[in-house]
Amino acid sequence: MTLAQKLELVTTILLSSYFLIITFSFFKFRLVRKQEELNSILLRLNLTNGNNHIGKQLDKEFSKNDYILPVIFVTILSFLGLFLLLLGWILYDYNEVDPIKSMLWSGSDFWNDPVFGREKKSLAIVAWAIIGAFMSGVQYIYRRYTTVDLTPSNFFSVGIRMVVASMVSLMISYTLGMDATVDGGSNKILVIAFITGMFPERGLRFLLDQAKRFFPKEKEVEASNMPLESVEGISYFHRLRLNEVGIDNVQNLANFNFLLLIIKTPFPVRILLDWVSQAKLLIEFHDETPKLHKVGIRSALDLMEAIDHHENRLKQIAEITGIEPLTLEINYQNISKDKSIWLLDQFKTNLEEVSFG
Repeated sequence: MTLAQKLELVTTILLSSYFLIITFSFFKFRLVRKQEELNSILLRLNLTNGNNHIGKQLDKEFSKNDYILPVIFVTILSFLGLFLLLLGWILYDYNEVDPIKSMLWSGSDFWNDPVFGREKKSLAIVAWAIIGAFMSGVQYIYRRYTTVDLTPSNFFSVGIRMVVASMVSLMISYTLGMDATVDGGSNKILVIAFITGMFPERGLRFLLDQAKRFFPKEKEVEASNMPLESVEGISYFHRLRLNEVGIDNVQNLANFNFLLLIIKTPFPVRILLDWVSQAKLLIEFHDETPKLHKVGIRSALDLMEAIDHHENRLKQIAEITGIEPLTLEINYQNISKDKSIWLLDQFKTNLEEVSFG
């Protein structure tokens, strides 16, 4: 092995150890610091008797044994993807005269082989898909690490994403007909595989769209679901966290029990309040929601505050936004009759007194 290849081997081992290292750091430093912070708060409140109880609760919530299998699972998959990307040439005959290049540096030249060309191409696609999922998983796990919200299911989620992304990427290559040419070829399929690894649901959506022509059209029209990213402030990583508690779209968010949302997620109450209030406005006004932004209304609570106890305000808003007065009035009535709005309003009014976030 050359020096470069030895460095590739070391890089593969180090990078695939990321999940092991961050889990060790989580238990060694983050949880200890979290317990110290909680004990400090209890000390200030003269509740020092609860110190041992806090420690027991943290040990119960974050049991080390629960992390063993998921961390090993995602580490093995990460090693597999990095091994294929950097050391895939080991799987084939190697000689110093005409050495086989790694997938990372050679791109489509890697499968320029009349015998193993198609197999090498499939391996390259799988490798880049796993690496895309690995890169996304690294960011995802780190965010959960910093918020002390790292659970065993997070590692399983990243591992499953690697498996799904590799299979979806292969199916996309077959769908696009990119398995036919083995002499040379385009690097585009590798880019697609990498992006699919980072966003496997988009690749799966593409396959479903392509498969529609093979199946008879159904008479029923599926209701459109607004993605969580429609809510201002919800990023890709926030969506993944909300998905874990069963919130997959804006409607789910708008109707989810707000108190359970506070308990089950690590987000501050102020942020959750804003997201849910925006979601309630979106499910009522849909595409007309941006029109309300013209008058500074970006959530259901904003709408209530703007119209309640203000004569002719509804008419004024309709004139400025261009929304039909009847539509505006009906949607306003729907929001005002929503009992959960009262709870949101109470949180907003007394937010400074709420100790959750």
